[in-house]
Amino acid sequence: MTGAETDSQRRQAETIVIGNVLVLDHANTTAEALAVADGRIVAMGRRDDVMQRRGHATRVHDFGQRTIIPGFNDTHAHSDGLGLKTLRPSLEDARSIADIQKRISELVHQTPRGEWIVTMPIGAPPFYWDADKTLTEGRYPNRHELDQVAPDHPVCIASPSGYWGEPPCYTVLNSLALKLNGIDRNTVPRAPGLEILKDGDGEPTGVIVERNYLRMVEPDLLPAVPRFTLEDRIKGLRQSLPMFLDKGTTSVYEGHGCSPDVIAAFRELRERDELTLRAGLVLSPAWLASSDAEYAMRNWLSWARGSGLGDDTLRISGIFVGYGGNPRFTEVANKNIGDTGWSGCLVNMNTPSDYEELCMLAGKHGLRLHTLASDKLHEVVPILERVAKHYPIGQRRWVIEHISKANPRDIQAIKALGVAVTLIPAHYLWKVGHTFADLADDELDMLSPAKALSDLGVPVSAATDAVPNDPLFCMWTMLARKDRRTGKIMGARGAVSNETALRLLTVNGAWLTFDEHQKGPLLPGYFADLAVLSGNPLTASAEGLLDINCVATMVGGHWRHGAPD
Repeated sequence: MTGAETDSQRRQAETIVIGNVLVLDHANTTAEALAVADGRIVAMGRRDDVMQRRGHATRVHDFGQRTIIPGFNDTHAHSDGLGLKTLRPSLEDARSIADIQKRISELVHQTPRGEWIVTMPIGAPPFYWDADKTLTEGRYPNRHELDQVAPDHPVCIASPSGYWGEPPCYTVLNSLALKLNGIDRNTVPRAPGLEILKDGDGEPTGVIVERNYLRMVEPDLLPAVPRFTLEDRIKGLRQSLPMFLDKGTTSVYEGHGCSPDVIAAFRELRERDELTLRAGLVLSPAWLASSDAEYAMRNWLSWARGSGLGDDTLRISGIFVGYGGNPRFTEVANKNIGDTGWSGCLVNMNTPSDYEELCMLAGKHGLRLHTLASDKLHEVVPILERVAKHYPIGQRRWVIEHISKANPRDIQAIKALGVAVTLIPAHYLWKVGHTFADLADDELDMLSPAKALSDLGVPVSAATDAVPNDPLFCMWTMLARKDRRTGKIMGARGAVSNETALRLLTVNGAWLTFDEHQKGPLLPGYFADLAVLSGNPLTASAEGLLDINCVATMVGGHWRHGAPD
């Protein structure tokens, strides 16, 4: 607050929040209190000064020494998927095949004869690693064991996605489910990485193994298994929102692309005023060939240009275009193009030449484009450099996501291009870090290269990818860089400071939705989006971050989690 304010500018606060405020502006300002009115911050500073905004109706919430930060902005959240997992019956308490049979039997009595019973995977959520080892028998049930309790109901015990956990993943079916999906001793999967296990007589056991990260078992082999409906996605999204708010997340950004049903679910909740955090979505296009793509870009995607359409709560802009991938996956996926499963985005894989053609078309038609690079950054960057000779992709805020391996040349090129980056540190440093263990030390330093990108001033943010959806855990991975299996440090010189990690998870993401002048730091005029934490993430040790929890979450001046009295 300044003495230069006039009486008309000195607005009475609706809410005053007191605590250890980390503003996260360029000057690293700290404060003792914030005043909020009409969904925005109207003052921040010393407690006594801010309390001058107090009126007879002002609510004052004093959090003592707890730390108040800008709300987390999860820029690759898969925010709709967590809730979907609550819609199917759980088997997480099963410790034997008999336990599974008992649970299936209970579901049989609740389900009309002949209708499908589809459950969550065997094992412990959220990752379902080594699920067979959690059972007394050390193996998955077979179709005959499921038939004993469900002879007249098709049963599918779904596999986890490789992106939740780690391949191989297992789907289990009973005999009726095999029959309804046309699976017999002669069935051969079209997609690579799938195996139908057989018994000694060559008959399917009911167990299907998937060794792909990308989930292909349903589109390839299980056409009869019920898919998520639009109503399921609306229910799932409604269930997901509290899970993110509970972690202090006030904004999500889905740069991986969203299917029409996912976009419809977000719109439905927005129109009902039930979308309790801010969401930026990117379109997952459904074209089958470049000719379809050009028609779509020219004739009906003009609304997605620039910052797109929407409001401060829900905005949709740009398209996702995938790079690389097995062409057989594309062939299978294109025959099931509306089937997005848990991911909520359409399978989009392109050869290098097709990808470059689509990038050129996006440039031609003024669209911003998102690409998931993974370990192919060295192939993606030269293509974007060629596109940038023709179109201003940096000004249009193109985005490269999910970078694993990188090298100094490509990082410098990203800076020159002016494109943004979103990183998934927990995936590459913790979850599958062991797969990069053979890299040289200097190469490990560039794995999920938050430090290199930040040091160059690239617009970079970090995201959870819902593995898990905890930004503080994600922050820990950027500091500790520790592989979950071996404990190996995945490039010590790639670790970032607490401040850099916190910025990547909060204020930096506003750039992706063109909101950097109204969302992010806790400054007057900016959205009152904040999280109250039990500890200070700037002074905590790496391991200490894991002991911090979110006490309360405010979005647009409204308490959405942990609402204080």
